[in-house]
Amino acid sequence: MSSILAFSALSAVLVIIPGPAVMLVLKSAVARGRHPALLTALGVLTADLVWAGASIAGLTALLVSSQLAFDVVRYLGAAYLIYLGVKLLVTRATATASDHGAVPSSIGSRRRAFREGLISDLSNPKTVIVYTSVIPQFLDHGARPADTLILGTLFAVIGFLSLASYALVFSTASKMLRNVRVTRVILRAGGAILTAFGVGLAVERPAM
Repeated sequence: MSSILAFSALSAVLVIIPGPAVMLVLKSAVARGRHPALLTALGVLTADLVWAGASIAGLTALLVSSQLAFDVVRYLGAAYLIYLGVKLLVTRATATASDHGAVPSSIGSRRRAFREGLISDLSNPKTVIVYTSVIPQFLDHGARPADTLILGTLFAVIGFLSLASYALVFSTASKMLRNVRVTRVILRAGGAILTAFGVGLAVERPAM
């Protein structure tokens, strides 16, 4: 029980720090509304659960053991973040928002919101490191696969709750602003930050 509490506390610290996932939720909330922002958070949750399953199967350890495979994931993640960031920088705010706040989201935009969260987290090597390096530190010797799954799921759920909170705050704030000029500034800033995250991921070599 103590290890679960300690891991929960560490997970809360890790997920509450703004990163690419938070910026994607911000983008979805401002450009599309609350529901798409929550779907972006759901996409991240799904990716975390995929990584949890992969860690049990030993696939994450295999990925980390291969520098080439790890770098491929890292560069793909960096390229995707840069793509999303540049796309935000060149997109007109009036194409994503109106004077009355975010435009109603279509089925396509909701799928896109979910897909952005899913792909960004699946291609984030720092998430892989959580499952290969952080979680094992909270497992006793001879721990069962179910124990790994519990901690992996716990991390995913804590992350989702954090992103869902951001989604609610960002979407409420965007409705209160209701200004295309302010929306443009927010989206441009978000695009710049996403691009910076992508460049940083490309040049950084996380310790494994």
